[in-house]
Amino acid sequence: MIGQLIETGCRATPGLDRWYLDHYVSIKRLEKQVRCKLGFPAPPSSVTLLVTYACNFGCDHCESISHPKAEWGLPFETIARLIREISEMGVKLLIISGGEPLVRDDLFEIIGLANQQGLKVLLCTNGSLVERRRTQLARGKLDSVFTSVDGLEETNDRLRRHPGAFKQTFQEMGVRSRMVNTMAFPGNLHELEELGEWIMASSATIWRIALALPSGRAKGQDHFCLTDDQIRSVLGFIRDRRTHFPVYLSEEVGYLGPWAMQVRSIPFSSGDGLSHFAIMPTGDVIGCGCTHDATYSEGNVMRQSLRDIWRTGFQRYRQPVLPEACYDCRYLHACGGGTFGMRVGDRHCLKRLWDGGGNA
Repeated sequence: MIGQLIETGCRATPGLDRWYLDHYVSIKRLEKQVRCKLGFPAPPSSVTLLVTYACNFGCDHCESISHPKAEWGLPFETIARLIREISEMGVKLLIISGGEPLVRDDLFEIIGLANQQGLKVLLCTNGSLVERRRTQLARGKLDSVFTSVDGLEETNDRLRRHPGAFKQTFQEMGVRSRMVNTMAFPGNLHELEELGEWIMASSATIWRIALALPSGRAKGQDHFCLTDDQIRSVLGFIRDRRTHFPVYLSEEVGYLGPWAMQVRSIPFSSGDGLSHFAIMPTGDVIGCGCTHDATYSEGNVMRQSLRDIWRTGFQRYRQPVLPEACYDCRYLHACGGGTFGMRVGDRHCLKRLWDGGGNA
């Protein structure tokens, strides 16, 4: 509450607003560090729970390498315990993801437990099993649904290796808040305008545009990467489209200098390990929800409590060791080295988009 009041005051004060934005990441990280040292770390605002790696799609760019024969996930009893722990920690939002969560027969029992604990629930789904589970979806108390579509029908269905995926994504799901995510890549840039019309005509309430993440099946797949000019064109598209519909660039992309407040509603600040973490189907807890790699595990819920992991882990996010070039960069306090997932793939620095002559 106090932090929100300070932020509101700073952003409303001429002269101070620019300084605050230029130091936003450093201020937020310092706030978290001070609270940890004083012995009362701020609770995470959200937790992502991957209930399975199993999925009926085989998307070429899947960040978790999900597939139909992937491991099932944590048993229901363990998930029930975790939901109680998450609630007791003071978390407000539970994001249920996968894989494809709807392949689990006990999914709506999991959602019911979260509801009982007073958690808001966001469900990430590919939409293909909605018709089969429509009655349960209608009864389930979901605050929001997150689906993805990565181009018009032919492009999307080919990328997701699932005929009919495009039409299934746009099915009505009976929720008030619905986010549609699109990964922008060279093969769909020419389709964004028309895709935007589809999204605006659907039940979607917000459109999130992302760039390819260097993880999962997209790792090392340079054909998913945009050139600098293509990234600028996507930023310009988002800036212009925002006058017609709520659309923004995903946080995973990182700091964007003068573009920042033109393509997002709030300043950039990565919540990885500071205000958010994810629990993998293996029980491993990671700070970056888009890097599904046990190499970066902060602990495992089969051996430790979530509260202990949150209190003692995540130092790679709270006291990060950044690439050497970051420490001499004039954007350090506003960027903080970008996001962990992008740093792992050496795609964290985008200052060339404006320092190199590109205009916002």
